[in-house]
Amino acid sequence: MICIDSDCIIDFLRGNKEAIEVIKKYKDEIATTEVNIFEIFSGIYLRDNISEREEEITKQFFTSLNILYIDGWGIKAAKIFSSLVKEGKMIDQNDCFISAIMLVNGCNRIITRNIKHFSRIKGIDVISY
Repeated sequence: MICIDSDCIIDFLRGNKEAIEVIKKYKDEIATTEVNIFEIFSGIYLRDNISEREEEITKQFFTSLNILYIDGWGIKAAKIFSSLVKEGKMIDQNDCFISAIMLVNGCNRIITRNIKHFSRIKGIDVISY
């Protein structure tokens, strides 16, 4: 199983060729997390003019994916976050949440352009595009 990060999802929905190709390549293995859904829809709903078409396309996209849920991720996320803070390699909390959800669900690979953050997390391999 491979998690796709929010940047890849956004790029895919915008028609980015590299994102489309990487998702095609791993289509039978990809999943995402509830946190990524939150990040994508927050971006949509924060706009002054919310596009119902974009909202519907995004909902359809997510229904086509395996969604990794958040059961039991809190302690794991706290450990990841605390460890990175102590090492002076702090990253966004949402990236810690995504990583914890992935690892709790047995997922250790992520497709993202955010190599800097996710490569800091032990047990996660980054696939860039």
